[in-house]
Amino acid sequence: MYYIKDAKIRRMLEYDGAPCAEVGVLPGAVGDSALLVYIVEDNREEGYEIVRILTNDADTATDWYDNNMHDAFVDVTSSAFTGSPVMSPEEERDKFQRELLIFRDLKKQLEERFREYS
Repeated sequence: MYYIKDAKIRRMLEYDGAPCAEVGVLPGAVGDSALLVYIVEDNREEGYEIVRILTNDADTATDWYDNNMHDAFVDVTSSAFTGSPVMSPEEERDKFQRELLIFRDLKKQLEERFREYS
């Protein structure tokens, strides 16, 4: 399971023609990678859906400028959640999404940003 130390909306963009929020997520566990999580509005009960997840394995000591022009960003959307003896990969993903949305009122911030972007 991925523990969240910090999460912030970095910018709004389009993903497959739909408004999308890019959220930077810093790990709470040593050894975990920073993430870029892409979230779109959805009609499900939570109102949002994670559509893409990228890891950033660049060392911030040497790559301190947010450089996405190299191979440090890797798409892990389909492999980010592997499951555990107590949770399936889908349950892990759902738990991560719920925890991300409640982290520091991120869901409220998303509502405001999506409203402004329209």
